[in-house]
Amino acid sequence: MLASKLLIKIKSFMENKNKKKIVLSGGGTGGSVTPLIFVYQELKNDFDFLFVGTYQGIEKEMISKEGINYKAIISGKWRRYFSFSNFIDLFKIFLAFWQSLFLLIKERPSLVFSAGGFVAVPLSYAAWFLRIPVLIHQQDVLPGLANKLVSPLAKKITVTFSKSLKIYKNKSEVIGNIGFKNKCVLSKESILQKYNLINQKTLLVLGGGTGSLFINNLINNSLPLLPSDINIIHVFGRQERDIIEKSDYKNYRKFSFIAHQELMEIMNICDLVVTRAGLSTLTEISFLSKPSIIIPMPDSHQEENAKEFEIAKGAIVLNEKKITIESFVSNVIKVINDSELRKSISFNSSKVIKNGNQAMITIIRSFLNKV
Repeated sequence: MLASKLLIKIKSFMENKNKKKIVLSGGGTGGSVTPLIFVYQELKNDFDFLFVGTYQGIEKEMISKEGINYKAIISGKWRRYFSFSNFIDLFKIFLAFWQSLFLLIKERPSLVFSAGGFVAVPLSYAAWFLRIPVLIHQQDVLPGLANKLVSPLAKKITVTFSKSLKIYKNKSEVIGNIGFKNKCVLSKESILQKYNLINQKTLLVLGGGTGSLFINNLINNSLPLLPSDINIIHVFGRQERDIIEKSDYKNYRKFSFIAHQELMEIMNICDLVVTRAGLSTLTEISFLSKPSIIIPMPDSHQEENAKEFEIAKGAIVLNEKKITIESFVSNVIKVINDSELRKSISFNSSKVIKNGNQAMITIIRSFLNKV
């Protein structure tokens, strides 16, 4: 019996020893982490994984819930305006490169995969130096600075939208985005009961992983004007940019953070989503065919993301600089009370973002077969 158990353990050890390893990297926001979690869940039985992120970022908690090995490195940031912090962060990036170099030598991965986030920059340069293939996924229509810096080193760049092809040219391929199509196994009644809500129309409000002060204030000021026959679930973000401790609105629930599984359950049963225009959230809205009111961050890449939905009539897009409490409340009531309008927006929303899940898995497997 002991000999048999020993042989099984030796066999398992040898199989794991021969597994190729994938290093995932991203952070700063939860949006760049979600595609990486999907890849891990799809391929964890066939490959070993390591996630490289920041010491304090939201990605650390997200990854710990998945049970992925996590290593933190110093993370700098380059601001596109004059700041003395840029000089300090240049030194941080230099240190992070050497951290990454020694880490990759120790871990010996076969692939480094990033979906954005500045922490991936020194890691990708270290991987390139060691001739480890780098794969990038570009979610947003317009690339962030991190992906721009890493793109010359990448063996391949996958993109969500065809508009991004002209930025990366011959290295890039349109696959759509990566995300969880439907993880909900609970009934609507069970989910509402979980949050002590009654069976009526539900509004989900999201401001991104770190929260949106504008959206939080907008919801807080709109509560007295919203009809009482709506459940409101408000995820206001880790920085707790919230100004109301208590509200008289009976079916209002607020959370600084909701784990991804629970968030997918809520999104699956809600009747309307109010959100910023981060591509990870927009992808889940599209995959789940949900009607939404999108308020992109002004003068940012989010405006281009929102425009894709607006052109397709797959959402109501509001300009933060022009919005009023009355116009916001009017749009919420209009959508949530009109089943035909919700149906139309939902159908159009589902066509905006192509599901690139299988394409990405095929590309990763292809990379590793060549290594």
